[in-house]
Amino acid sequence: MERTTVKAHYLDASAIVKLVADDPDDEPGRKTIREYYQKHTNFLTTSHCLSEALSIFKVKLFYRKVIPQDQYLKYVKTFVETVVGGKLEIDEIPILSPKLLNEAETLFERYNVDFIDCVQILTILHGRYSLLCADSKSILITADRDLAKAARAEGARVWDCTSEHPPSD
Repeated sequence: MERTTVKAHYLDASAIVKLVADDPDDEPGRKTIREYYQKHTNFLTTSHCLSEALSIFKVKLFYRKVIPQDQYLKYVKTFVETVVGGKLEIDEIPILSPKLLNEAETLFERYNVDFIDCVQILTILHGRYSLLCADSKSILITADRDLAKAARAEGARVWDCTSEHPPSD
């Protein structure tokens, strides 16, 4: 009998962008994460990561000028239809709680990653699926090497989709 495990896949903003963006900036790992997203279930993120992903599209259009307006609109529509309207759920712990703020501050000082990255790590460690273990342990999927390093140091399971093979099933 084949053993099956179910795990929660937490997507960081950098991974979410790769599911949508077709410009050269998001080439490394794009094909691999898209295939993985199509073949698996139980994907989660925080609402903050969704906002951050939309902000990345904005930066590509208005500040870095690497995409035109029509491509920006395509990214936003694809984001809403495929990613948000697809199989991505929200999981997060209360961002305004003093406990979260204290823990996020500690992570920030320890690893020098931004606040939303700290919240992402804390959500994996304390969120809805934090009790899963062994082969079912939740996994953070990211294209941000600094976040990956910090999350691993805190005991999270991580896949850096730009430089590592996908996790085994």
